[in-house]
Amino acid sequence: MQAHMRQRNAAGFTLVEVIVALTILTVGIVAIMQLFPASMSQSRVAAERTVVASLAKTELGKVRAGGVGQQLQSWIAENALKTLTTAQQAYALYEGWRASVQRIGGDVDLYRVTFSVRMFDGRDEEFVTYITQN
Repeated sequence: MQAHMRQRNAAGFTLVEVIVALTILTVGIVAIMQLFPASMSQSRVAAERTVVASLAKTELGKVRAGGVGQQLQSWIAENALKTLTTAQQAYALYEGWRASVQRIGGDVDLYRVTFSVRMFDGRDEEFVTYITQN
């Protein structure tokens, strides 16, 4: 009798054990497959933000370098609302941008410059810097 039990235990897995193992494996694979598109989307958004942050850094750097005065006025005139052409949008990750300047009261000439980039999915990425008289 013991030889018969030993032989049965050594024969392998039962059908129930195989089904349970396959169910656990399937649940794990489905969970991973659901995470993959979300991670790809987050990766794309991060890449877009990197490009837009570089654009904002360049434009706001021009403002900070020019300071308050005629150069600020001309920069605002050029960037109050800028929409890319269809050809430009083919190579860009955004539709366009807009900029505004607000004077903040007080004893010091302090200006708040807001640079907002409109993305293709409708969201706005906003960047702010402050400038004073040189």
